[in-house]
Amino acid sequence: MEPWQSNVSTKKGLIQVALGQRKADLYIQNGHLANVYSGEILEGHNIAIGGQRIAYVGPSREMVTPETEVIDAAGAYLLPGYIDPHAHVDFWANPLALTPHFLTSGTTAVMADPHDIVGAVGLTGLELLVEMTSGLPLKFFFSLPVSSPPFPEFEGEDVVPLAAMEGYLAREEILALSEVTPWIRLTSADSDLLAKFELGERWGKSIEGHTTGASFDKLNALVAAGLTSCHEALNAGEARERLRLGLAVMLRHGSIRSDLEALIGLVTEEPKVDTRGVMFTPDWKSPSDVLKHGYMDHLVRLAIELGVPPITAIQMATLNPAAYLRLDREFGSLAPGRRADILLVDDLRRPTPRIIIADGRVVVRDGELTFDLPPLPASAAEIPWLPHRIIPASLSPADFTIEATSSTGRATVPAIAIVNKTITQRRDVTLPIRGGQICLPGDQDILKIGLLNRDRSGFVIAFLAGFGAKVGGLAASVAHELHKPMVVGCREDDMVAALRRVRELGGGMVLVHEGQVRAEIPLPIGGLMSAGSLEDVATQMGAMKAVLREMNCPLEDPVFTLGFLSFSALPWIRLTPSGLLDVKNREILYQ
Repeated sequence: MEPWQSNVSTKKGLIQVALGQRKADLYIQNGHLANVYSGEILEGHNIAIGGQRIAYVGPSREMVTPETEVIDAAGAYLLPGYIDPHAHVDFWANPLALTPHFLTSGTTAVMADPHDIVGAVGLTGLELLVEMTSGLPLKFFFSLPVSSPPFPEFEGEDVVPLAAMEGYLAREEILALSEVTPWIRLTSADSDLLAKFELGERWGKSIEGHTTGASFDKLNALVAAGLTSCHEALNAGEARERLRLGLAVMLRHGSIRSDLEALIGLVTEEPKVDTRGVMFTPDWKSPSDVLKHGYMDHLVRLAIELGVPPITAIQMATLNPAAYLRLDREFGSLAPGRRADILLVDDLRRPTPRIIIADGRVVVRDGELTFDLPPLPASAAEIPWLPHRIIPASLSPADFTIEATSSTGRATVPAIAIVNKTITQRRDVTLPIRGGQICLPGDQDILKIGLLNRDRSGFVIAFLAGFGAKVGGLAASVAHELHKPMVVGCREDDMVAALRRVRELGGGMVLVHEGQVRAEIPLPIGGLMSAGSLEDVATQMGAMKAVLREMNCPLEDPVFTLGFLSFSALPWIRLTPSGLLDVKNREILYQ
């Protein structure tokens, strides 16, 4: 049967169920229905389901027969499944490990940005994510990276050139072009990026923005270039600017930043603002935060606590993202013809569902899955790394020494200074020279930091201030967005040992101090994702943080911060394969 014939058959069946000419497979009664179109909570509106779709919403019971499964909502609120319009599911935890926790939060659809796994292993990484998530009751959609790496002139070859894009844009699971983190390239009218935008627009795809720090005039330019959304506003004023310029505004509250309290004034301070273009996203939540707080239900609950009317908060987590992603004929509402993704929530102020229905069947009941997750595909452990990431087999402490132009004295060099979880700044530091090498002062909070260089012959070495812990060697294969191996430390032999252990694990993060492995987080799937459960990853990350705290690291999340020290699309100073980069001026300061 051709797809169109199957669709016609499905529609005929739904018509017959709606008219009482055919039995419903599932019928939900005695609930308060959240109508996200009219903004009402409706009484006496039951839901009849045929197959995977809603056939009828209203009082009729003509389609109920003894063979129909009937669920008594017992006064629960009936909500559409939550939708995350901008997720990252491709580092630390893998999508299959996240699925039970996303689902039990009421999240039934996700648009995931895979620029990390694609930057790390190429488009085979996107194929792996599609393979992992295919057929799950939690629907995964994806964007296609177009700026990976952010700055090819400093970071290496474009992983997804224009010629490789069209075949992916034709696929139904690809909804957008991934967030364009190096927006400076757009204000410079970068021809390559604009050509990619034009192709994406021809295929009807959204273009995700990442407009951190852009002035109002530059925002105008970025919207003119083709951006359709942004999740980087830090307060209500910035969010309002973006909304007024036609961007879909995603209010972010997760582990990268938790800004909902600062952002929510967009909705609560101006009651007449049109919220159709406003939605929620965690952006990314750490394994421990997902386990502690939940996922999209957490954001809906916080919004209601901060004064957003419940039905508006529900719209911002359901219909609004569905409409933005052009999925609203399928998801985001409880209406005839839509996929039967339905939440039964007993209290809107605590919107974690008791029962979750996806594609017309109960998949979660009282916090427990009613189905078995598939195993990780065999290809997950076998995915090859791109050559630019492979840790050299022949490492020695000499690879992490820095030669000076004189044999003694002092040298003043620029360093990366950690400001907060994601932001850095330049700090010039004066360091001693001994034996013709620039050395670390024992009385200052300064470490060496190394990143595999462009020609893979060794490491670019610079200096890092503000990490706090005088670690011997802390190495990782998670370093956004290229994910080249990175290492920080004050003992060259420990730095080598940490990198060698990362290589043995097939990827991950390893802390070595005075010759001993103190903590490690194995990430064998592309060097980015664990093969274990979410609980496993959270425990390992917690153990790493605990050791670093014992060593006097003051950072809120040093595991996370380390991975962002190479993220060249954030201000102000980052380590790249070409050297220490001044992001704003696109200038190598030190190499």
